[in-house]
Amino acid sequence: MIESWQEYRIINEALHNLISKVDTLPKIKKALLHLLKAGGKRTRPIIVLLSGKLAGGDYKSLLDMAIAVELIHTASLAHDDIIDKGVVRRNVETLNVKYDPSLAMLVGDWLISKSVELTSKYGEEVVRNFAKTGMVMSEGEVLDVYSITENFTEREYFKCIGYKTASLFAYSAKNAFKYISKDNEKSERLYQYGLNLGIAYQLVDDLLEYLEIFEDKKSEFESLTLPLILERRFGFRESVERVLSLIREFTEKSKKALEIFPASEAKEKLLSIIDYLTVNMIRNYVSKNREVISILESYNP
Repeated sequence: MIESWQEYRIINEALHNLISKVDTLPKIKKALLHLLKAGGKRTRPIIVLLSGKLAGGDYKSLLDMAIAVELIHTASLAHDDIIDKGVVRRNVETLNVKYDPSLAMLVGDWLISKSVELTSKYGEEVVRNFAKTGMVMSEGEVLDVYSITENFTEREYFKCIGYKTASLFAYSAKNAFKYISKDNEKSERLYQYGLNLGIAYQLVDDLLEYLEIFEDKKSEFESLTLPLILERRFGFRESVERVLSLIREFTEKSKKALEIFPASEAKEKLLSIIDYLTVNMIRNYVSKNREVISILESYNP
């Protein structure tokens, strides 16, 4: 779906242009090309473009902000793979396997620095919020890393995914809109859209990993996720049903946040992204695990 959108093509073209023109060491350039080859949904930078368009902006003026979001996200994945000893992501070897952990870590640092450079043109407030988001993402990763060795409850889990995943979705939606519109109230609605979308998406990601129907991601380290926490108390079937109920709840909150905005193509696409990252992912993978198909088929957001 998203792959056919104009916004997806704009982001991919901009990433290709950035990497082809950047003046850096050959080793770093090769690593960047490898990361680009791995692809991705590009949902976060697309949200930047669409949120800005919702405020009356144009894609050209928001493109560097969108690319910065994708770069810091990519950096976080490179660092995650070092920590998790990941070997495959999106059916492509991780940087730490393709090359080595040292290069993967340093390329991640390079990406973060480049993302800050790209963001700097938008002024102090946008840069400050971007920096805060990066710090919060790191704090979420710390919570995730120690989830298997410390008392990691449902409350800590939601704090973890709110920081690690949802914060960047929230930034992507809010700051693009605020930069164009200067409207605090509506910017907050975009923040709620992104935050709840990010939580719902991570719940789906963790559920599918729990059901062992992901084939494009492999790592040695597995963190403690909500399905595992709930299984200890309620068993397999009820833990799945409870997670599905929470996905439905946060999905609805994300959609509700957009109700204040009049109908437009940008709004319709922002709504489509919610389903793309939640219900569609579940339906796309449901046929791969017959043991739980009856539970998942009953999912109706």
